[in-house]
Amino acid sequence: MRKINIVIGAAIFTALIIPPSYKASAAANCDFTNGLKELSKAQAVSMSDDSSESIKNELTARKNLINQAIDCSTSETLSLQSDIKLVDTGYPGLEDIQNSIISKLDDALNYYQAQKNSVNDLGIEGSKTFSINLKSWRDSNYVPVAELGRNFIIFAKNQYILQTTQNRFNQISITLKTLQLADNQKINDYLNQADKNLGMANDENEQIKDAFKTMAWPNDISGLIDSSLGHMKDTYQSFFDISKEAQDIISSSKQ
Repeated sequence: MRKINIVIGAAIFTALIIPPSYKASAAANCDFTNGLKELSKAQAVSMSDDSSESIKNELTARKNLINQAIDCSTSETLSLQSDIKLVDTGYPGLEDIQNSIISKLDDALNYYQAQKNSVNDLGIEGSKTFSINLKSWRDSNYVPVAELGRNFIIFAKNQYILQTTQNRFNQISITLKTLQLADNQKINDYLNQADKNLGMANDENEQIKDAFKTMAWPNDISGLIDSSLGHMKDTYQSFFDISKEAQDIISSSKQ
């Protein structure tokens, strides 16, 4: 029975302790190829030899993989945290969100360190349970914060785009008045459409900010970011239409 359990444990070990993002990582401590080979080799011996030495070798291979997975997780967390610390928080509300996410990632780092300190005390069955619990904790705790962190980086960059779009709208409005084109029906329609799209982009931007403040997960932040960017794109299309119409009017007046 023990031999069957060893094989079953080997089959699920990789899926439990090494999430897909780890496998895709190029970091040296996230390359599990050699560790998995060592575990497979140790288990092959265990199938034909139940001696304490073979059990010890298998356990060592398991512990090595667990430690490596924790090291990989730690590196992943530190990398994300570093990226978040580099975010420009010069726009209203961003610094508080940044600090909240950084604090959550600190909690993850403390958790990984605590888990690493307990690996040496594990036995064969304990290592299996440990792996399951580590993955469960990651799915419930780290993954939500990591998603919030990655979306926050995108959201922060979009504040510049949104502000630039608003500035562009203001400049165009002033220019149209200066050229006495603001009362032109077609241009006015384009300008109103731009104002409408810019307003929706701003509304969605505030919804995203509120979602970050609550740290809620799951959430629709990604969808709202895409939608907000789409409205800004439509706003620039209106800017293009205004420019083309204004040029046509000016050209016609010169003929």
